[in-house]
Parts: sequence; C-alpha cells; structure tokens
Amino acid sequence: MEVIYNWNIILWIIGGCSVVAFAIFFERMVQLRKAEIDTNSFVINLRESIRSQNIVDAIRICEDARGAIANIVRAGLLKHQENRDVIESAMEIRGLIEIARLEKNAKILSIIAHITPLIGLLGTVLGFIQAFSEMRKTGLMDITTTGIGGAMEYALVTTAAGLVVAIPTVVAYNYIVSRIEGFVLEMQTTSTEIVDLLVSERESYAHV
Repeated sequence: MEVIYNWNIILWIIGGCSVVAFAIFFERMVQLRKAEIDTNSFVINLRESIRSQNIVDAIRICEDARGAIANIVRAGLLKHQENRDVIESAMEIRGLIEIARLEKNAKILSIIAHITPLIGLLGTVLGFIQAFSEMRKTGLMDITTTGIGGAMEYALVTTAAGLVVAIPTVVAYNYIVSRIEGFVLEMQTTSTEIVDLLVSERESYAHV
C-alpha cells in the first residue's frame, strides 16, 4: 500500500503538470489571438494618414487596432517630431515590452516538457528499488512472477505517463515559439516601413 501510495503521488504530480501545461497553452493561444491584427489594411490606413500629415488620426487607428504591432507603431508615432533614432528607439522599447507579453509563461511549458519524463523516471526507479527490496526480504523461493511483474508494471506506468505529458507539451511550446517568432518578424518589417514613411514624409514637407 505504501508503494502504491508513492506511485499515486508521482502520477498526481504528472497529472497536475499536464493540467498546468494545457491551461498555459490555452491562455497563450488566446493572448496571441488578441495580439493579431490585419497588418495589410492597418498599414494602408496608416499610410494615408501619415501622408496627409494627420498624425492624430494615425494614433487613433493604432488605438482602435489594439494589437502588439499597433502598440509599437503608436509608440513611434508619439515621437514623430523627433529624429529617426529617437523614433526607432521608442519602437524598439515598446517592441521588447510586447514580446515579453507574448512570451509570458511560455517558458513554463518548456520546463514541464523537461521535468515530466524525469518525474516519471523517478517513479520507475523507486518502483524498481521497492521490487528488489521485496525480493531481498522474501527470498528467492517466495518470489512470484505475478507480484514482481505487477510491481514492474506499475513502475513503468510512471515513465509512460511522463512521456505522454511531455511529448504534446514540447509540440505546444514549439508551436507558440514559432508564432511569437512570426510576430517578431512582422513587428520588425512593419516598424521599419512606418519609420521610413514618417521620415520621408516629414522631409518632403520640410522641402516644400
């Protein structure tokens, strides 16, 4: 009963890890969904406002979009009267904040993916130790294959449970990371385009 109790604790820990992993994955997917915007239409609308020197309207467009990219562009628009380096610095700082928000709790998935197989392996090792301990206590003549087989079976279940949790968690973590990398690339290209547009339009108006 003590051995079964110990195995149950390990299985409960692995089960708790699976619940946490699922909750984090679901929460990250919701946040990534909220961070998405239609970048093409967003940039088109901004281009029209910037070319007409209507920065207030451009900022309003960013506030209405409410996405990670929109927040970064808004930070640059608020510095539109400054030189290029200041605008890029403002966007870069805001970009770091947005990336941190997107990556929030994602590392926990990686941790769970790494520790659950180890927890399962711990359960297996403890099971083997208990099985050999029983063999030593009872002696070879009193050993039954059913008893030893049952002990080994329960011991291996913990490793299997750890792998069952770890494999989909690894997939989920890598999927979230790939989505974030896509966001980062989109942030960089959009920010560069808006900065170029702001600087070029300001210079063109200055020469008029």
